[in-house]
Amino acid sequence: MEMKKGKIWIAIAFVFAILFTFSLSFAFDRIKFAAISDPHISIPQQKGVSDGFKLGLKTVMLTESAVAEINKIPDLKFVLVAGDLTQDAEPWNIDELRRILDTLRVPYYLVLGNHDLSLVPHEKKDQPMSLSKYSVAAAFIGRSGGMVPGMTYYAHEVAKDFVLIGLDTSRPQVFVPEANLNDYGGRVDAGQMRWLESVLKKNQKKTIIVLTHHSVVPWHEADKTKDHNFWRWFWMDNAEEVRALLKKYGVKVVFSGHRHISTRYQYVDEIYHFITPAISTYPMRYVVYEMTPKELSWEVKDVPAPQEVWDLAKKNFLANKWWRGPDHSETPEGNQKYLEFYESPQTLKGKVIFK
Repeated sequence: MEMKKGKIWIAIAFVFAILFTFSLSFAFDRIKFAAISDPHISIPQQKGVSDGFKLGLKTVMLTESAVAEINKIPDLKFVLVAGDLTQDAEPWNIDELRRILDTLRVPYYLVLGNHDLSLVPHEKKDQPMSLSKYSVAAAFIGRSGGMVPGMTYYAHEVAKDFVLIGLDTSRPQVFVPEANLNDYGGRVDAGQMRWLESVLKKNQKKTIIVLTHHSVVPWHEADKTKDHNFWRWFWMDNAEEVRALLKKYGVKVVFSGHRHISTRYQYVDEIYHFITPAISTYPMRYVVYEMTPKELSWEVKDVPAPQEVWDLAKKNFLANKWWRGPDHSETPEGNQKYLEFYESPQTLKGKVIFK
């Protein structure tokens, strides 16, 4: 009798193994994921941390709050984190972000931003206690993070025939006297471009999405030149070259961060380009996506925070001059235009169809 039962259980296990293997032979049909960006983690006890346009003293709380909400989403498969992970690649801030992200119930995939490598010292700033970007990337090798040993970019098949490519657009932040700030631009360097083409070529028959910090398209007329606060640094130096390569191999979607504006998209070079809102600045949001081989839908969510935090975020946002576009004058009409550009109320929910 016991032998008969054993044979039955073996048969059942064999059937399940066959069914599991059979299921893996099919491409993904629907996948849900979330996206966050620009947490700029700054431990509040750290010297020099304050609440300005970026709510430095609130970054840990806001990121924890976003993660807690994301953990409530049913059927979620993974989370994208679009760079500017820390204030300036400080070891303690890297550790704090890793602690928070590791509480996610699903895998997360992150990329480096311009704030995630050591700053180049200049006469106005001492050498900061920050890390090489290779050390930052290495901190996220393990259960999640997406990073692989010895590299700062990666490609993973996160579902059957569904490939995620994470690019590294960071480069040294050199102080530019005429701008009176560090160059916050980015690019995909030559070696990474060669790697990218080989990965795209290998996977061109699959659905490919790309995660990057710097965008490959501008989001405001002022982003097209350096004349307004050097906003040209909001998108890649070699954006056209990268875009052409992505188009050549049929990439469906590019997700970026860096710009600190709410979710919206552009359709350029047969690719949908989505921008991810920042956690650390008004209007403090994250995004939930659902994707099939034929379409992508999304819904934008506010990061839960006390009302006094929202009031402070909006007050500091309106008081900041640098982030205002040339068409965002300090008048009631200009303030409204400024708010609408960053809040993008018309794109809080939507869907696009792939051609």
